[in-house]
Amino acid sequence: MNVLIATQDTVFCRMLTLEFSEKGFSVLCAKTREEMETALPSAQLALIDADFLLNGGLPKFPYDIILFGYAETFDKISTQELTKYYTLVRPFVMEDFFSNLLVPEDENGSIRLRVPKRKSPSESLALDRNTHSAYYKGEKISLTQKEFSLLALLFENRGTPISREEALMRIFSDAGTSTNVVDVYVNYLRTKIDHKFGVRMIATVRGCGYMIQK
Repeated sequence: MNVLIATQDTVFCRMLTLEFSEKGFSVLCAKTREEMETALPSAQLALIDADFLLNGGLPKFPYDIILFGYAETFDKISTQELTKYYTLVRPFVMEDFFSNLLVPEDENGSIRLRVPKRKSPSESLALDRNTHSAYYKGEKISLTQKEFSLLALLFENRGTPISREEALMRIFSDAGTSTNVVDVYVNYLRTKIDHKFGVRMIATVRGCGYMIQK
């Protein structure tokens, strides 16, 4: 298997190259965006420095991409773009990285690569409060301000049911108490997220309200 490592940090690149080579993988290295784009079609896994996204998105790639970089770099990249990739914030412990990435393939001790998968649909959901935007796996979800506010309330309390009364008080205080506006807006969100992407994002908790799973 060919592993592409794309970064201008030559020391870090050499360290990753040594680790992957010792485990029997072929390593392709790229120091520039042009080199990365040229080598990408020959790889089955790509580890790409987040710095490469500062000048635009990455080319289409049929396999897994792991995006690594420092927190300050990730802060400069759009939420929409980041939700497309598995991300690693530097510094990270190399042993932990490989223990999560490499899994046994057979009884002979050979190994294969496995990029950790998200377990819950909410892990693919990202909210940007500065722009009142929401993204699922990098795709923007068109929401009204009230829809975004309700989604944000549920998202920030993942794993905890939000009652209709609480949502009504915090989001729809101008609607009065004798209304089903919360149910209506939950249905709006389900149409735009659950139905569109084929996931079960917002669950009804009988007697409690609505909840987004962790």
